Amino acid sequence: MYHRTDGENRQTHREREMTSTDTASRARLDRRRVLEAALRLVDREGLEALTMRRLGAELGVDPMTVHHHAESKDRLLDGIAELLWEEVALPGGSVRAAEALRTLARSLRDLFLRHPQAAPLILRCSTLPRSALEVFRAYLDVLEAGGIREPAAVLRPVLSYAAGYGYSERSMLGVQCEPGQSQALSERDLLLSLGRALPPATPPELASAAVAMIADCDPDRCFEEGLDLMLAGLAASPGRSRTQRDRDRA
Repeated sequence: MYHRTDGENRQTHREREMTSTDTASRARLDRRRVLEAALRLVDREGLEALTMRRLGAELGVDPMTVHHHAESKDRLLDGIAELLWEEVALPGGSVRAAEALRTLARSLRDLFLRHPQAAPLILRCSTLPRSALEVFRAYLDVLEAGGIREPAAVLRPVLSYAAGYGYSERSMLGVQCEPGQSQALSERDLLLSLGRALPPATPPELASAAVAMIADCDPDRCFEEGLDLMLAGLAASPGRSRTQRDRDRA
């Protein structure tokens, strides 16, 4: 008759302990906790750091436990986007269309400032999370109640402006590209970083264009002035009834 050796018995005991521990960890975890941990990891170290193995280590579980809550990395990224859309402010009650759009634009830009590494995930061509649809529906309803005949034709440009501004100021129009670099640079450090980013032997007229676009234009002021221009166009939009245009001017 076959009998296990002491070593085999110890190994079997360890396997049972590991299985029990993994089962208990899986029971304690849920999809939201996994997604929140993934978002924290991306915020801290960037999207490149996000793997099932690394996320499992962050949570103290086997990578297969992570797979139980997010079948693939793509589904994980979709889930992070879902969390990000939940942070976008919804319009308050009985608010005017222009003020609601201002709230939306500021909230979207703030999302990119809080999560510069993760926020671009809301721009992925992927599934539409419920939280994004709730944002769309809430603002479409406000615009419709405000007398806008084609609410989507107004909402889309504002969404694009705010998300595009937030993304570009952390990338194309910024010089802080590494994860964790969220603190604003001093004017001196900004100019030094800008100088290092320019190609060698950049002509003065092109260097001055970089300074004008990145160093001279205060991001907050530029954003608000651009938003004012968009909302001024909304007030004059032919998509609004005459009554609503008169009410906004009053």
